[in-house]
Amino acid sequence: MHRSRLTLFVSLMVVVSFVLAACGGSATQSNGSTGQTGGEKKRVTILGAFGGGEADAFEEVIKVFEAANPDIDVVYTGVNDFDTQIVVRVQAGDPPDIAGFPQPGGAARLAAEGNLVPLWPEVLTLIDQNYAPFWKELGTFGGTPYGVFHRVNAKGFIWYNKPAFEAAGYTVPTTWDELKALTEQMKANGHTPWCEGIESGAATGWKGTDWIENIMLRTQTTDVYDRWIAGEVAFSSPEVRRAFEILGELWFTDGNVYGGRQSIVLTNFGDAATFLFTDPPNCWLHMQGSFVTNFFQDSVKADLDNKVGLFVMPPIDPNVTPALEVGGDVFVVLKGRDRPEVRKFMEFMATGASATPWARLGGGVFPHKDQDLTVYPTSIERQVAEAILAAQAARFDASDAMLAAVNAAFWKGMTDWASGNRTLEQVLTEIDAAYNQ
Repeated sequence: MHRSRLTLFVSLMVVVSFVLAACGGSATQSNGSTGQTGGEKKRVTILGAFGGGEADAFEEVIKVFEAANPDIDVVYTGVNDFDTQIVVRVQAGDPPDIAGFPQPGGAARLAAEGNLVPLWPEVLTLIDQNYAPFWKELGTFGGTPYGVFHRVNAKGFIWYNKPAFEAAGYTVPTTWDELKALTEQMKANGHTPWCEGIESGAATGWKGTDWIENIMLRTQTTDVYDRWIAGEVAFSSPEVRRAFEILGELWFTDGNVYGGRQSIVLTNFGDAATFLFTDPPNCWLHMQGSFVTNFFQDSVKADLDNKVGLFVMPPIDPNVTPALEVGGDVFVVLKGRDRPEVRKFMEFMATGASATPWARLGGGVFPHKDQDLTVYPTSIERQVAEAILAAQAARFDASDAMLAAVNAAFWKGMTDWASGNRTLEQVLTEIDAAYNQ
């Protein structure tokens, strides 16, 4: 080869080798979760259970953060089998930077195994400023705070047909005695007070457990509730038996429930909600979580503020501060991943500014005290958010936190008791026996 051509060839090969090396280095950095260097964006990876419209809404939250932090790229991945995927990735040494748990149990297990980063002073200060104290408590595992809550929900709301309720001259009760009096007033007017259904396929009975949990949170302290979850307070104890007896009086008194006692087990939990909005209403009150609006008729969902009313289940024992039954997505940082950009995103999630993009779209409520309540598209969502902000105490769903065998026995027990196939004594004894399985 001619010397000048050889020189040119070698020069070109050197340039190409530099280019390839540079590309390779960039690809390696962007594929991991160790962040970027130089002028390139730093990357934060998040694994969660949001999919579909929820994932789209969360992406709007991410966009607001990225606009304020143009040097950071946040990549969210939503998976259906989140509980399995997070464990697999942690065990494989390939965890995301942040994980969003729809249930706290999985996060608690990772914390116990030493796989999570405890929250640091800056984010703890924001949590203390922007949340009720119980949210910090609910994100604490083994005495150490790990979790930041974002989108949340609540149970224990009583829903009604707003125009029919108002036209009948009924008023919202503020105590359990007033709720019982309203129930009797409705019957005296020829109205069936309660819509109820606990059928849910293989999960039939869970709706009944929500009733017991909400009654427990209004008749017992949160300490008793926690010990009940842990198996230290038996189902056959006077505390839990009383909750069943209170519900039994409401469910099983003649004329209280649309379709009678047998219909409770045969009616799908979602269908029961629609009975409020027949013309005239088949029944007038329905207890369900904040997600119940998904089951209303399309015509009702299109005009929620005018057609739907709600109130929080009132207090029962005047000596007990009522606690709200809540759920929510808790975000945690995986071990070794608490880089500055990761910390910055977690700190953002602890502010009301992170709630605004999703709240404005609808379909999510938030616990931040500094959130803008005016952005919620419906007064229903705003009322739910206000109830969450007003709560003095809160706890998670008890049955979800119990041992799997106990949870299954609790569901079955509610079903057997409601149908009359088992006495209350038999049901409580059989659920307690599940602790030994």
